[in-house]
Amino acid sequence: MRETINEILIEILELDDANVELLDREKNATWDSIKHLEIIMAIEEEFDIRFTATEVTAVKNIQDLYEYVEKKLV
Repeated sequence: MRETINEILIEILELDDANVELLDREKNATWDSIKHLEIIMAIEEEFDIRFTATEVTAVKNIQDLYEYVEKKLV
């Protein structure tokens, strides 16, 4: 699951794979609001889950994404 999320972020944010697990929206200029929505939609499609509006705005880093997806897949 984490590897899939990592791959989604690498593709959408056009990153190399170094330190993907440390990604933070505030510290990464390419992770803007449009890219954020693209990431959320790609994860929703990949895992067949849905985020609430509150969850979408609460995601601040890749660790948050891992946690939300893990909770939804249980």
